[in-house]
Amino acid sequence: MSTTTQAGHVNRMQQLMSTSPVPSISTELLITADGELNRELNAFLCDPPSNPNLLTGKKIAICCTNGVEEVEILGAHRWLTEHGATVHIVSPRIGEFHPTLGLRFPPQAATHVLAIRLMENAGWLKIDKYTDEVKASEYDAVLLPGGCWNPDALRMDLPCRSFVQAMYEAKKPTTAICHGQWVMVSAEILKGKRATAVWNIQVDLKNAGATVLDEPCVVDGNLITARFPYDLPRLIQAMVKQLLAGKN
Repeated sequence: MSTTTQAGHVNRMQQLMSTSPVPSISTELLITADGELNRELNAFLCDPPSNPNLLTGKKIAICCTNGVEEVEILGAHRWLTEHGATVHIVSPRIGEFHPTLGLRFPPQAATHVLAIRLMENAGWLKIDKYTDEVKASEYDAVLLPGGCWNPDALRMDLPCRSFVQAMYEAKKPTTAICHGQWVMVSAEILKGKRATAVWNIQVDLKNAGATVLDEPCVVDGNLITARFPYDLPRLIQAMVKQLLAGKN
């Protein structure tokens, strides 16, 4: 790799993360580690789009809420957008909580979701649509990114679960990575399916009736799942394959 190319990759990487004072997932370490999946992630995040019109006309929903893993949502959003897709960040409305719960949200949470890097707060991402206003007929695929806090809250949102169920039943690519599969568990779409997830919640998939495989990306019909941020390129590749084929 030339010095110029390396400098370009570092510049793009720095756009996806900042210095961390707490335990975090470092995009820099992920893409510079000497592993096959790390190298794939490096190319996925840093290389220019091979075909900017590849996904023109395709519309993809990334369903998430506060606590979404930054590298997963930004990496997917950027790659899909740079290849021509229209990508919406779809999130529940904050709504009202009983005062006995002691919950407090800043005003920005009404229009944005807060990304994280493992345990570190990252940036605010603008919500494009709310889960109570989207329909499966309007989208070609859905992605459920991870971050432990995000899907643990998202799975409680009935409109989100209904949307995921509808996407799955419409045989459109229904995808999740890391902890995002928790939403699939609550949407009750895993029974009898082959799937994977981050290692510590694979037992939850098993308890939901799935056959769990410890592989970077598992495809079972239009259900597509992956384990960890460095599996993201394979997850997106599987999604794109189905989008371009127009069938599962």
